[in-house]
Amino acid sequence: MRLLSLRLPLPLPLLFLLLPMFLLRIATGRAANDVGARIVGGIPVDIRSVPYLINLRISGNFICGGALVTPTHVVTAAHCVKGVSASRLQVVGGATLLTDATGVRRSVAKVFTPKAFNTRTLHSDVAVLKLKSPLEGNNIATIPLCNSSWQPGELIKVSGWGKTTEGSKRVSQHVRSVDVPLVSRKSCISQYKMRGTISSTMFCASLPGIKDACEGDSGGPAVYQNQLCGIVSWGMGCGRRNFPGVYTSVKSVRSFIDKALSK
Repeated sequence: MRLLSLRLPLPLPLLFLLLPMFLLRIATGRAANDVGARIVGGIPVDIRSVPYLINLRISGNFICGGALVTPTHVVTAAHCVKGVSASRLQVVGGATLLTDATGVRRSVAKVFTPKAFNTRTLHSDVAVLKLKSPLEGNNIATIPLCNSSWQPGELIKVSGWGKTTEGSKRVSQHVRSVDVPLVSRKSCISQYKMRGTISSTMFCASLPGIKDACEGDSGGPAVYQNQLCGIVSWGMGCGRRNFPGVYTSVKSVRSFIDKALSK
């Protein structure tokens, strides 16, 4: 059986919900250099090239990525924060390195997840975090929500921190980005047949066997035409030839995001 890879080391409440269905690869350590996260086949970049990218922390420990869509709102994956109180969450912006002390930190006031989020299939895997104060500073900028359409084969940019090989136990401390081609819905559904459900809120992208996202990249942005069009969600392994990465489509969950932004 191939390993299903949620793109983060799971918070314990959600982990217990998912264990009956999936064999998960999770990091047991809580320190930043033990977290299961990475961009497969990417290159190191400076945060100035992806200023909307934030790293999300639970009780100070890196857990996921996210995208700043207004100065006080971050979009991430629901499975990163479901079951976690806002008081334990913190976002860090403007930091190229996970250990960068110059990054700007903000606490989270509220966590919004959709009622439609399914912990088994990861349908509607999206969350909005409302910050206690605006996230502003050097190398920090917002990114607009998606209003574009694309064709299979076009590229999206995915960014995050993490491992460079699937079996690695350590993450890269340096943010990385990778451009991956979009996979047709028909092809993705066929490849995941009997392995997982590609729901109406999902799309797929990867360069088989070469470029992909992986654990810990969860919640991070998938960018097309300088817009936030996807959220890293899950996949079967990482960078595997017959299993592309699966993303939440921002356009498909736009009504939920817009409602959360108004609160």
